[in-house]
Amino acid sequence: MPLPSISPSAAAIDAAGLLALVDALEAHPGIEMHSFAIARAGRVVAEGYWAPYAAERPHLLYSVSKSWTATAVGVLVDEGRLALSDPVCRDLPGVDVAALPARWQQVTVGDCLRMATGHDQEAWLWGSDESGVATRPLLESGLDPMVARILAHEPEHEPGTHFAYNQVATYLVAAAARAVAGTSLVGILRERVLEPLGVPELLWKTTGSGAELGFSGSFARTRDVLALAQLYLDEGRVGDRQVLSPEWVECARTPSGLVNPDPGGPDWAQGYGCSFWSSRHGYRGDGAFGQFAIVLPQHRIAVATTAETGDMQAILDAIWTHLLPAVDSAGDPATDTALAERLAGLRIAPPPPLPFAGGQWSRTSGDVAQSYSAARVRPVEPGGGWELTLTRDGTELTLAVGAGAWAESEWRADGIRLPLVAAGGGTGDGGFAAQIRLVETPHTVHLRATPAPPGGAGGFDLSWSLPPLHGPDPLRQSARYA
Repeated sequence: MPLPSISPSAAAIDAAGLLALVDALEAHPGIEMHSFAIARAGRVVAEGYWAPYAAERPHLLYSVSKSWTATAVGVLVDEGRLALSDPVCRDLPGVDVAALPARWQQVTVGDCLRMATGHDQEAWLWGSDESGVATRPLLESGLDPMVARILAHEPEHEPGTHFAYNQVATYLVAAAARAVAGTSLVGILRERVLEPLGVPELLWKTTGSGAELGFSGSFARTRDVLALAQLYLDEGRVGDRQVLSPEWVECARTPSGLVNPDPGGPDWAQGYGCSFWSSRHGYRGDGAFGQFAIVLPQHRIAVATTAETGDMQAILDAIWTHLLPAVDSAGDPATDTALAERLAGLRIAPPPPLPFAGGQWSRTSGDVAQSYSAARVRPVEPGGGWELTLTRDGTELTLAVGAGAWAESEWRADGIRLPLVAAGGGTGDGGFAAQIRLVETPHTVHLRATPAPPGGAGGFDLSWSLPPLHGPDPLRQSARYA
């Protein structure tokens, strides 16, 4: 059921505080916001999208995916089909539990959700198997090869005694949930959770065997993330329907008591429940680069954000500093109107459209996958932008580059569809530059082509603003499979 909207002042929130929040987020040099939405008592009081990001575009959520996975587990717990005390390996297809090391036999579903498997540190090999494309159905029998790799390395500590934020924990519990339910995580969630929340689609990156990552790789709209936060704020209810039990919600939000040895900021030192972080205010689902599903029970507020930032603490700081003091403060319709106008005009400015006549180059450097080896640019028409073609493993991928505006394209290769927007132009010294935004993710690629010296050849580099966690290939960031 989609959340209705209401003005801030009607919800007893001073819109001046929300304007100050937008100012603070835009002024921070390390934050590029893509969207936010705020609801109070189940009604949306403000939402904004920095174009070219938009309300109907899904966005890669990174570890907010863990909160979706935990919600699927909560459905099974409520139905009596799974318990937090169950050994997580018990139901995994193809696993001989008796042959496992003792600590793996002891790891429970609850240990996995609480990051208490006994590991010392991260144990997932980022950029490897999770970038595979789902070209065949989810394994119905036999051992998931990623599960086999995980179970080959015994945890260093007794399960339940040591906190280490770890992707393998959620991958295992996701595998157990799928095995018990006989369907995918999205299949578990669809009728029980997604449909009541009004979530039309939850995309998810998979391994080569077709298994959702669980710990990362889900894509949803900002309003859908807000609906997830609102579900937990409302103790598992949607209207007159109890979607999750209050007991599950309490379990999910209650910190385990284990200490995070490397918090990195005050809001990562408050404890961890069942795939939700405790915060200085409330609790949250939390994904890399600024993806948040924030639940503030004391204020009856839910917040969702998407962004590209290396300073996630700064987003939370801004919310605590500007939103919370505005709650239960006097507002007025004039300020509500000023906020609405500000939110309607949010945008990320494209680079300047300096003229460029065209050219072609060989790859020289950059942290984008080296398989992108050549580039060619030609003008479409006077003032109409450019056509940029990149060669990837011998295949040409073409996209439109807008002149002073974001132009939309889609790459199709290796069974993947990747939506893109791009803008660029000449650099004034005979070169060419473009911003290529993977507009359903937090990530941006920068292309910079240098002019050819007399008698020589120019080159180009491709670099990420912030390198993604799913490997260096832009195409592999998508969860849209052809």
